[in-house]
Amino acid sequence: MDVTADSLFEAAAVAVRAFREGALMDDLPVAGTELRIAVFPLPVEHRVRLQRVEQWAQTGTVKSPVEMLRRERVRELLGLKNEAGK
Repeated sequence: MDVTADSLFEAAAVAVRAFREGALMDDLPVAGTELRIAVFPLPVEHRVRLQRVEQWAQTGTVKSPVEMLRRERVRELLGLKNEAGK
């Protein structure tokens, strides 16, 4: 599936949302699912587990307003509650 995103984790979240909403697969992604993400035009491939994407979206130090917006976008795409107030 081709997606457009500003970051690796957003690309993962966009794909997971599409899988969940479109029933594109028999088995929906779970925390341990490894996602393969290729970046173009340069052929670079990344592998990341859904669990890692969810952890990044919900925890960690936010270094800039841009990063805060990226995390919020990924949480929204994955249907995660905003836990920034932890």
